[in-house]
Amino acid sequence: MRVALRSVWAVILTGGLVQLANGLQTDLLGVRAGIEKFPAFAVGLIMAGYYVGYSAGPLVSPLVIRALGHVRTIWIAMIVAAVSIALHGFFVSPVAWTLLRVMSGLAISVNFVAVESWINDRSENRVRGRIFAIYMVWQMVAMTIAQFMLTTGDPSTMSLFLLSAALFIVSAIPVLALHRGGVIHAPPEPFSLHALFRIAPLGVLATILSGVSWAVVFTFGPVYAQREGFTLSQIGFFMGVAMVTGALVQFPLGWISDHIGRRLTMGLICAAGALASLFGVWAQTQGIVMLDISSALIGAMVFPLYGIAVAHANDAALPSQRVAAAAGLVLVFGLGSIAGPLMTGWAVSAFGSVAYFWVLAGVMGASVTAALVAR
Repeated sequence: MRVALRSVWAVILTGGLVQLANGLQTDLLGVRAGIEKFPAFAVGLIMAGYYVGYSAGPLVSPLVIRALGHVRTIWIAMIVAAVSIALHGFFVSPVAWTLLRVMSGLAISVNFVAVESWINDRSENRVRGRIFAIYMVWQMVAMTIAQFMLTTGDPSTMSLFLLSAALFIVSAIPVLALHRGGVIHAPPEPFSLHALFRIAPLGVLATILSGVSWAVVFTFGPVYAQREGFTLSQIGFFMGVAMVTGALVQFPLGWISDHIGRRLTMGLICAAGALASLFGVWAQTQGIVMLDISSALIGAMVFPLYGIAVAHANDAALPSQRVAAAAGLVLVFGLGSIAGPLMTGWAVSAFGSVAYFWVLAGVMGASVTAALVAR
């Protein structure tokens, strides 16, 4: 554990700072879209645009990493992400935002391929669940802080857009500390998505479904709260408690997955996530406290799934396959994430805001099925 952490601490720090900026920009765009009175389906398209770009990133990231190395790749990606969110404040329309979200998603996914392949290359199977859990805990902490940063400025002005852009630039700084340690042990080799699915089908399926559920929570959690009449600070708290509980359970669940197996761990948390989502349906009529509790329970079950799914897939990959495996997992996560806001945008438009919880219940139920039938 200590050896692995010494070689990845700066990359973990970078990943969390990226999520600090990304969490702020996602909430900001959801709230600003409400201020601009964009229809729910348009919001779904805008948010899905991010995941279109996110899905394209893994197609180019192995080539970029091989040509430039991990550190330069991270820096270039974060500069593009910073420019993208800043431009959102100048061009306020559904079409412009959709295109800019594609650019943002592309940059951030390239960054995550570089970060996560670096982490998985330096972590042995027996500690990978815990190392990746630490990485995910820091991401959850950062995203929690991001929810409350929404109240530090006025969403109708440029201030929060520029703050998010600055955070993207700052996030790239820590990896300079490990510049000499940034070379992957084994040279990256081509490794197809089909090959990844063949060696770890559950890892791939669970990553897809975690992409759907993450995207639903991140993109429509603020929209749901705003439609229910929450104030800006209440929206931040509604989202923040989901991040806090997600962070609190990451390491314990990572430790459990190292000891009792990834499949059983994923099955249990997905079943609990489906129940938590159904609790949210009931809480819809019970007031803000019950809705906050439902958000906390959902966060505790939704957010750990990605880390355990990635650890499961990397357990089966060779060191030389880790860059391509990371690209494949980011790709399928992004493809799942495209579906999340599109499904939820349509469902909320058709059935009202409570559809937010029904979509989550369905996705987590599908994840239980994947854990039962895939290896």
